[in-house]
Amino acid sequence: MSRSVRWSVTVVVAAVVFGVCLWAGRSVSFGWMPEAEADRWVVATAFASVMTTVAAAAVGWWAGRERLPPAERMVSQRATASDGGRAKQVGGNQNAPSPGGGSVPGRVEQEAEVSDSASVTQVGGDQHTGRGDDDQQPRP
Repeated sequence: MSRSVRWSVTVVVAAVVFGVCLWAGRSVSFGWMPEAEADRWVVATAFASVMTTVAAAAVGWWAGRERLPPAERMVSQRATASDGGRAKQVGGNQNAPSPGGGSVPGRVEQEAEVSDSASVTQVGGDQHTGRGDDDQQPRP
């Protein structure tokens, strides 16, 4: 339910509660109620105001709750390789099925330093390699 609809429901509930409580305060006769008509209106209005505040606070809490979107997954990868070294970093799943259909992150930061005959492989999401792929072969 959208936020504006929830707040509209809150306003309608507050108005209905006020009307019902004002009507009940004026029409129900208790022995402790004042005799004068003006005083009876004051007591009924005060009762309706208090009950409306309680109802509006409860419904307003519901209307004000925010449904937060799922947290964005961030992957930060930094690698340094030299002298024939190899570095392989995978931010998601490697050669395995992804739970929920994929684990690609929302934000990826990658940084690599390579020298000589070194290699760095950085993958921000899922990586599926099979037999015979270059990354699976031993290096000379």
